[in-house]
Amino acid sequence: MRKLTVQDLNEAAKIGGSNALTEVTSLAPAAGMGSIVAPAKYTAGNGSTYVYEKRWVNDECVDTVLIDSRTSQANRLEDYISRAIEVGHPIFSKMPQVRVRYEMIPGDESSVRYFDDVQLPHRAVDAHIRIAEFSESDKVKYMAARNSSLEDLSAMLAISPVTVMFGCWDSTRNKNQLRIPASFNGEIYAVLADQTHESPIHRAGARIDPVAAGVHLTKNEAKKIAERIKGTMNDKKLSKFASSGDGSTIVIGAIPPSTDANALDGIAVRSITRTHVLSFSMLRAMRFGKGPEGDEAIRVLLAAALINAMVGSNAELHLRENCFLVEADEPKTVLDRRGGKHDDLEMLTLEDADELLAQAYAQAQKKAGIDWHGQIITVQGDPAVIESASAADDDDR
Repeated sequence: MRKLTVQDLNEAAKIGGSNALTEVTSLAPAAGMGSIVAPAKYTAGNGSTYVYEKRWVNDECVDTVLIDSRTSQANRLEDYISRAIEVGHPIFSKMPQVRVRYEMIPGDESSVRYFDDVQLPHRAVDAHIRIAEFSESDKVKYMAARNSSLEDLSAMLAISPVTVMFGCWDSTRNKNQLRIPASFNGEIYAVLADQTHESPIHRAGARIDPVAAGVHLTKNEAKKIAERIKGTMNDKKLSKFASSGDGSTIVIGAIPPSTDANALDGIAVRSITRTHVLSFSMLRAMRFGKGPEGDEAIRVLLAAALINAMVGSNAELHLRENCFLVEADEPKTVLDRRGGKHDDLEMLTLEDADELLAQAYAQAQKKAGIDWHGQIITVQGDPAVIESASAADDDDR
């Protein structure tokens, strides 16, 4: 077998080229198949649930559970790009970005934090950016990007390549809503060990308090403590504590183990599969006003950047607590050749992916005039967002 080359990407960027690059990896629980794994949780009424689906796996219709969603897998690629920028990756660190600046404590310069488009849910059209304060020159560039279309995405590419790579929907506009479909998707699913019914494990661990197993305060004592810690806790929980005096409300005292229906702890599975798909046909739907050759070079650059992020994401198999996984086999990488034909490819290393991206960038420089040199549009986040922010999770609602 051979490895993917920039020539493969050049051919895929042309009309009639490959439809997709697909990577499928068999995974397994790190503790062995006898252990359980914790899938992603989804809200269901006042509680949580897992997502169960029927799928066709190995010529059989089976019951599966979703371990990691398409959105989550895309976020993991973005996380890799964010880390690569932080450590000075030769290409990603020079990529244009839109950045929002927040003073987490108003007036305190030491509390300033920055959030880049690659970190925000809706990338360059995220609300944190949309409602921020722009300089006049930056606002002109930003509005040109929001007014772009699939017929010419050059304005968005100029300020936020990650938005073009991962897609966006500028849904709050009353007209001219920019929709860039994602060129990448991926997910992790598992075939249930028990095919007769959905059988998650319900249990929650105990908490031992060495000071006191139970803490029950008078209302007067509780009110004094509530006043002392006001602003450091969720207001709803603090109010409940002040009126009840129950120490468990502010997480003090012991908690016995539980098998409550809402205490989802994991599920037994017989196999786990991760899929990654890069759609060249979706990239070919995008134009950048650089003519056929220039547009193709930009598509190759975007594809190489996404492939680099795929490889980087694969290097860190980190999902969530109690979902520790290992590769059961090497990823199987397949390049579509149309008409039912395909090429089986070797897995790319991080070094391979970096070289591929470097070649694609050099080509885009030459053929499309791409010039990434660390351009950043920094906008001032609205202080009202921080002042009204809450760290409350779903269970607090």
